[in-house]
Amino acid sequence: MTGIKKEILANISRRESEMVEFLRSLIQARTPNPPGDTTTAMKLVSRFLSARNITYEIVEPNPGMPNLIAEFKGSSKGPKLVLNGHLDVFPAGDLDQWSHDPWAANEVDGCIYGRGACDMKSGTTALLFAFAELFEIRNHLKGSVVLTVVSDEETFGPWGARYLVEHRKDVLGDCLLSGEPTSPHALRFGEKGRLWIRIRVRAPGAHGAYVHMSRNPITIAADLIASLHALEDIRSPAETPLTLTLKKSAATIDKAYGSGAADIISSTTLNVGAIKGGLKINIVPSDCVFDIDVRTPPDVPHAVVMERFKEIIAAYPEARYEILDQDAGSTSPPDHPMVRALIHNSKELSGIEPEPIIALGGCDARLWRYAGIPAFVYGPSPTGMGTANELVRVDEFLHIAKTHTLAAFDYLSQDRDLTLQGN
Repeated sequence: MTGIKKEILANISRRESEMVEFLRSLIQARTPNPPGDTTTAMKLVSRFLSARNITYEIVEPNPGMPNLIAEFKGSSKGPKLVLNGHLDVFPAGDLDQWSHDPWAANEVDGCIYGRGACDMKSGTTALLFAFAELFEIRNHLKGSVVLTVVSDEETFGPWGARYLVEHRKDVLGDCLLSGEPTSPHALRFGEKGRLWIRIRVRAPGAHGAYVHMSRNPITIAADLIASLHALEDIRSPAETPLTLTLKKSAATIDKAYGSGAADIISSTTLNVGAIKGGLKINIVPSDCVFDIDVRTPPDVPHAVVMERFKEIIAAYPEARYEILDQDAGSTSPPDHPMVRALIHNSKELSGIEPEPIIALGGCDARLWRYAGIPAFVYGPSPTGMGTANELVRVDEFLHIAKTHTLAAFDYLSQDRDLTLQGN
């Protein structure tokens, strides 16, 4: 490790307690989406930057959903690196399921519990402190660094990163780094596609004793759902570079996402996320509506999935559908300099050599990939993400913060090529 990198690491290490306390404050600033109001949390971020004399801009196309942009330049020309994190989180859900108050940010046995602990207030905090540290050594850097802290990520909404990418082209840059949860053992260079469909089944309906008068839409829906699971037979083409890369990383995929993840990462998956039908027990319903969440491998076009979907639903004349929303899968080069920088520094810091994989779910990084910008994700483990007892391990959080900072330095420093030799 070079002299300047040792100095960077020493500076970050001295601020570990500060990082932990800032993260706890950020979790305590409640930002469930819906409704998605991140005003209080954004004030913490703004004050952090102001205290360090770092200028920023607030872009708030929808009241209560502010986005922050900050940028500084290095000593000479070079690439523009974007650091992106979001402040909104999933709702806490049933509080009785939590062993700790989801908004208290309790630190217990080396873990911080709370909604947003891993998704992604720890990652956003890591990137924020990395940005501040890089600002202090900007004379050693080539190019520039942009920080985007956004709202409206958890619902794939239009008022956060999507708004910035569409209306503020200055945030695109040459490479993006995100701190969404991955696990220290995995870094993401892509993600699966998303296809959300609403299906409505209608029939005349009848009295519950007169079942001969009408087919039951709930029963039809049940049969249709069973048939739709045939979509899961659609897989990535065998022996493609992407498939081979993911097959090689199967153990890491299971470690990052849970046992069985490697089996579905190259497959289309289907989840019935919501269903509603019927008025009361003694009425044959006239209506049943259900929503499906289909996830597709990056090399499986949505058109292929929709062709099979239409074949299946054609056998159910009572059913109609509408596409609610969709995002194509996306990937970036898994051998990109930022990937090498993350692997090199993680290994040097903790002996952990993360493997490049793709995500099962989606995040804002896809928006940069759609714009042709390589985008990568490295964050803590997704423990409890979206469920009760969400947490982040403090050691993982600090490892991610240090890795982000040192990898960004390598990407932007004059000695970048030398630093990354042998990786």
